Amino acid sequence: MRFLQNLSFAAAALCGLSLAASANGGIPEAGSLLIYPTFENGRGDDTLITVTNTNGDHTPTVGTLEAGTVDVEFVYIDGYDCIEFNRTRRLTPNDTITVSARADDPNDVEGYVYVFAKSPTTGAAISWNWLIGVERTVEGGSSDEDFDVNPYVFKAVGAQGSNTDLNSDGNRQLDGLEYEAAPDRLLIPRFVGQGNGNESELTLINLTGGGQFTAIVDFLIYNDNEEVFSAQYSFFCWEEVDLEDISGLFDQDFLESTNHNLSEHALGNEYGWFRLDGNIAFSTADSELDPVILSMLAENIGVGDGGELPFGEGTQTNGEVLSFSIFHP
Repeated sequence: MRFLQNLSFAAAALCGLSLAASANGGIPEAGSLLIYPTFENGRGDDTLITVTNTNGDHTPTVGTLEAGTVDVEFVYIDGYDCIEFNRTRRLTPNDTITVSARADDPNDVEGYVYVFAKSPTTGAAISWNWLIGVERTVEGGSSDEDFDVNPYVFKAVGAQGSNTDLNSDGNRQLDGLEYEAAPDRLLIPRFVGQGNGNESELTLINLTGGGQFTAIVDFLIYNDNEEVFSAQYSFFCWEEVDLEDISGLFDQDFLESTNHNLSEHALGNEYGWFRLDGNIAFSTADSELDPVILSMLAENIGVGDGGELPFGEGTQTNGEVLSFSIFHP
């Protein structure tokens, strides 16, 4: 269901500290948990998912097993009902694998994928901060989209090789204890005014009680002249939604009606940017304020397609992949 969109100016802007830069000057680093925001298996569609093990230690350990070997579990989450489908692969030192989601999980049409490191001897989830990856989504039919996007990368907190499932619940907690905390708010640096052949889709993932909880997301939408407007949207589990279906605030016609900057335009389009923040997530028996939301923006602006992950702001520790309880811990 969609909630009433407020076309008035937002009373106040969200505030918070930016996420700390990585040790490599802001360049994403390898981790133990990768979350790929989308896969598409519809007619003519496919997503290629790559995972690479950057550990190059060929020292023999048990039998023929080398010290730099790790198992990785691919978990496909169906966007409609959040039900998962799993496959495990073994990556030797410096090994890489690219799989077709269409062939790997032919029974699900769309959703998201997460991949985490496991011990090749015990099968337990482990700290293995050597995983990197990328995905390429190819959509056939009239959309004809074709773009690469990196996954969200979360480092495990414990010592390398140690078990990460500290509470033995079978889930991957983004709580700063098992894996790094998730961003609190997301910042999308650009959107193009919708209409006149421009079409953008926002992918939304709820990681707070995602298997049973519906999430409400708050939006602060800025035009090119610092004016800010607010909207809300609700979804369950995972959704890929057109910006104009979230709110008419994203439309070219609306942006032209605001006090926009006449000198700031490109290719005849109006542009803006937006923040999004989880407001509340609720099940039939429980609710949780400020849920963890991940997103991706895919744009088609007439001169090519592209996908982008947002920037982060603040941290949030109540995310996980993936709980199916109607109660949030």
